[in-house]
Amino acid sequence: MTAADAPSAGPSRLLLLATVLLVAANLRPAITVVGPLIEQIGVENGISPSALGLLGALPVLSLGVFSPLVHRLSARIGMERSILVGLVVLAGGTVLRSLPGGQMPSGAWTLYLGTAIIGAAIAVGNVLVPAVVKRDFPHQVPLMTGLYTATLVGAAAVASGVAVPLAELVGLGADPRCRGAARSRDGRHLGAARSTSASGRSA
Repeated sequence: MTAADAPSAGPSRLLLLATVLLVAANLRPAITVVGPLIEQIGVENGISPSALGLLGALPVLSLGVFSPLVHRLSARIGMERSILVGLVVLAGGTVLRSLPGGQMPSGAWTLYLGTAIIGAAIAVGNVLVPAVVKRDFPHQVPLMTGLYTATLVGAAAVASGVAVPLAELVGLGADPRCRGAARSRDGRHLGAARSTSASGRSA
């Protein structure tokens, strides 16, 4: 590095750090928001429990299928462009999954196709972001890996926490059947809590 390059090195590394963390923050929310909303999704789309299980497994299946192919994409267009393509595809898959598709068995195809696309896009970030960290921060790999992982997990937790309030805000779950499912779930949880409390007193 020359003296002329020195003043820009700090801002450039900060920008790179911010970019890495921003990408990390987008690699889990599209998956983790599904869990808290799974009953509402099932009711509004007429999806059976077994089909909901497939919906939950699709991102993992996509990750397993597409992760081995990411390095070929990276070798062809480079890591940075591959990550950018992955983020664009992730956004597209999220939009597709959000489109109203109607009732099962054939109407909710956008939900499943969008979820599969989301898993494929996340595979790109999962494989390449750690490689970027090792390449561009060779002397700070443990620190950067910790920041990357903390951002990944933190964003996933926040997404899970706000999924239900946001869904209520935009109208998901407005169907009376969804409210009935929520009351049934709450009743089961309350019954389990009372049973545990009674067992504790009898002991």
